[in-house]
Amino acid sequence: MKKIIGITIALIIAVISLAYLYFSNLNVTTRNNDRVLSEIPGDASLIFQYSNDRSLYEIFTDYTVFDTIIGTQNKKELAWLKEILISNKNLRNLTDLQQIFLSFHPSKTDSIHFLWSVQLKQKQTIIDLQNTLSELTDLSYTMKEKEGNAMLEIKANELKRPFYIHINKGIARGSFSAELIRQSIDEKTKKISQTFIQEINTGLNSDANALAHIFINYNQPGFLKPYFRRKLSDNMELFESFSGYSSLGLNFKTDVMMFNGISRISSAKESYIPIFLNQKPVKNTIKLAMPYNTASSITYGISDYKRFKKDLDLVFEARAELDTLSKQIKTITSETGINPERDMIKLWANEMSTLHLSTSESLAIIKVSNGSRLQFLLEPMSSFYSPTVRRMNYSHLFYIYFGDPMRKYSKPFFTITDNLLILSNSPSSIQRYLNDYNAGRLLHKTEAYTRFDQLVADQSNVSFVLYLNNAEILLRNSLKSNYSQIFRSKNYGLKDLYAMSYQLTSNNEYFFTNFYTAYKNIKTATEPDLAVDSIGNN
Repeated sequence: MKKIIGITIALIIAVISLAYLYFSNLNVTTRNNDRVLSEIPGDASLIFQYSNDRSLYEIFTDYTVFDTIIGTQNKKELAWLKEILISNKNLRNLTDLQQIFLSFHPSKTDSIHFLWSVQLKQKQTIIDLQNTLSELTDLSYTMKEKEGNAMLEIKANELKRPFYIHINKGIARGSFSAELIRQSIDEKTKKISQTFIQEINTGLNSDANALAHIFINYNQPGFLKPYFRRKLSDNMELFESFSGYSSLGLNFKTDVMMFNGISRISSAKESYIPIFLNQKPVKNTIKLAMPYNTASSITYGISDYKRFKKDLDLVFEARAELDTLSKQIKTITSETGINPERDMIKLWANEMSTLHLSTSESLAIIKVSNGSRLQFLLEPMSSFYSPTVRRMNYSHLFYIYFGDPMRKYSKPFFTITDNLLILSNSPSSIQRYLNDYNAGRLLHKTEAYTRFDQLVADQSNVSFVLYLNNAEILLRNSLKSNYSQIFRSKNYGLKDLYAMSYQLTSNNEYFFTNFYTAYKNIKTATEPDLAVDSIGNN
């Protein structure tokens, strides 16, 4: 018995010791990360992390999607950085297996500046680095000093611009922008928040086996807004509609880019997206009704409408809108005899979607359980426009029941077909949609869509998809000039990508999040292709 007790005690001590060593190591890693991250300028809403591991670079050798997105010149510059500064045998011991953080910074000249930050394993000064680089014959360097801070300016044949390096307090920083490095080392310059740093450390500790991570800060100004000429509109507004953070790990596949992880969205009382945390994932079927020229779509899944409406009313209350909207329902009831709260609410199904088409038109689709019954109820509230299209006489009815996605459709034109309620502010858009729908000119009938959709999760609560071929002109017109040029430049391959998907799936406290993009592989179908296909199938 004493022997058994002794063995048990020894095992307990061993487990405690291992746990102590493990968490001690986590604390050291976290402290090192804190030192590096705390000097990243505050306009970085995207931070990419990877380990300086030679085996990792071998895995990424055939990873063409990343090259497609960053462009050929950036690819050459990254290859040079890896060979000269990261994989070089004279410098390898300084950064081998260390965490490298690559932060994205929008510049005043409408371009993106990158900042590489890494904690060095050994004591090193900028003079030590200068002496090491002096042994290399294929580059030149100059020591630059300003306000007591020295950095190396490096020039090489492979680079079209100088690269700058600064070392201080055991941290090395590198960038093609000397100004960005100065911002990093200037204690007076605003840096990324401690909350963002905490989210990054949490993500790294919880998913340590991921090949790489990307961290997103949705708080103001947001990670997309700096690249657009004006306030985000249509479906792109989604990314300005909430605050919080995403921590996503790379799921490696050579011909696609996939990141999976979690998003912690702020539960501000007036915020719309957090109410989906109280819903369960819903199978996305409304995508089968999207027209062939859809540029972007957002599909919302509602598993429990009663809970959704209760949460939505709290949002309206926080915005001081509830009383006004409630009075509107009473007005509808008194003037038409229809009580939406009693008669209409039970007809809503579990999906709705907003579409932005390549023609700049906007549509909304709401799935219903009984289209004929809904048509009967809506007729007293609306006016005749054509045999297939009517217009609402009362404002904000659909905003009252579905919230933000329906805000722009105050008194919309509408039609109902196959238990789908179609809304638009343009009657001609409704009619064109019906023509495409009845003729079978639908997005899901293309082979490119089928290939892409195979790797997109079929259940979610918020699912955004950007179809790049259909959205190209819209993006070029809304992005700042330098960014819009990417779609025309031969140095980038965005034209070879089919779509980008971003999905939020509720897990009560946070959202499981998936980002996915892939090559189209085949020619994207055009309207004539679909018309022929539709006739052939008939």
